[in-house]
Amino acid sequence: MAASNTTVLTTSWDDGHALDLRVAELLCRYGFKGTFYVPVDYPLIPRMSRQEIVELRRMGMEIGSHTQTHPRIHRLTAEMALGELRESKAYLEDLLGEEIGAFCYPEGKFTAQQLPLIEQAGYKLARTTVSFRTALDFDPHLMPVGFQLWQHSRHTLLRHALMQGNFRGAADWIRLWRAEHDVERLADAMLSYILGSGGILHIWGHSWELEEGGLWRQFEDTLKRAADCGTLTALTNSQVLELSSHMWPEKKSVYA
Repeated sequence: MAASNTTVLTTSWDDGHALDLRVAELLCRYGFKGTFYVPVDYPLIPRMSRQEIVELRRMGMEIGSHTQTHPRIHRLTAEMALGELRESKAYLEDLLGEEIGAFCYPEGKFTAQQLPLIEQAGYKLARTTVSFRTALDFDPHLMPVGFQLWQHSRHTLLRHALMQGNFRGAADWIRLWRAEHDVERLADAMLSYILGSGGILHIWGHSWELEEGGLWRQFEDTLKRAADCGTLTALTNSQVLELSSHMWPEKKSVYA
């Protein structure tokens, strides 16, 4: 299978907010999928109930871990971080009766010291907030994204990329997509690029931000345009990893 012939759309959503069900309904309407990263005990936002998490899974969405209490794990000891990783995994597996293989770093914060813990805790995939990436060949413990569904300024997007050391992503954002920061125009630009060159458009966000920023229309319009293409493969984050592993069977995390 040639990478240039493969075009994928995946989405991921953090924090387990009650509005995640509305996101899932829109994804289902247009034939797409999402991975929803759910912390177990995070009282700062109205979270989904256990029944709603089960319903989300029944809708064909993937449930991933977002730690037990949503800490910045790079500030924890290795023992504490491993506890957060294992306890949240066990909770969700008990709730859903299936393996939880995907994890997302809270606030996208991590250092190299935490990466080996991902495998120790039993995860196959760890999603970051490293943006402006479209390649299907990636480190499983450092899964990048396309862009966040939030109306950031150009300054904020560039600063975030540079702080993460994401120089390639920043360069591609400027070179390929003309430093676009409007979410709809950026989605269209990145979608056009992968349709011509192959790759993945990975949209991530928070359902509560769609409400706060009044972005539901932009989200639905983006899904509709993507669906109208008729050539995109709709996958969850873990299904993207499975596809990547099939295309590059020798690929594994450099931290494994």
